[in-house]
Amino acid sequence: MSTNCRFAFGVHVMTVLALAPEEFFSSERLAVTVNTNPVIIRRLLLDLKEASLVDTHRGPGGGAILSKPAEEITLLDIYRAVSGEVEPFGEHPNEPNRACTVGREIKRVLEDVANQARIAVECQYGSISLQDVLQDLNKPS
Repeated sequence: MSTNCRFAFGVHVMTVLALAPEEFFSSERLAVTVNTNPVIIRRLLLDLKEASLVDTHRGPGGGAILSKPAEEITLLDIYRAVSGEVEPFGEHPNEPNRACTVGREIKRVLEDVANQARIAVECQYGSISLQDVLQDLNKPS
């Protein structure tokens, strides 16, 4: 599953949990709302648990629940939990030709651009809480 997809699924799952913060949600129940396989949700929940964003309990009545209030969880927390570091661009797949004017410097230039983009994305994701997402759900479209 792609990083962007994991992030979208992660935000979706976390938002469902935030809608009913006292209720446990099974991976099967979450998979229905995301419209995916429960195995994918279980893998996401493992990452979210490792990042201390959710707690999970086994057995009847078990499932996942937020580990802290929605206003204390940012989209950056979720992104890092399910995707790792923010990487807005892929790397050049081949070593560019060092004899070429562009090839000599393009890797450095693209690394600088990617770093600036990563900082901007992290700043934006870090400024949006899960509570903000809940509030946006209630706005008319």
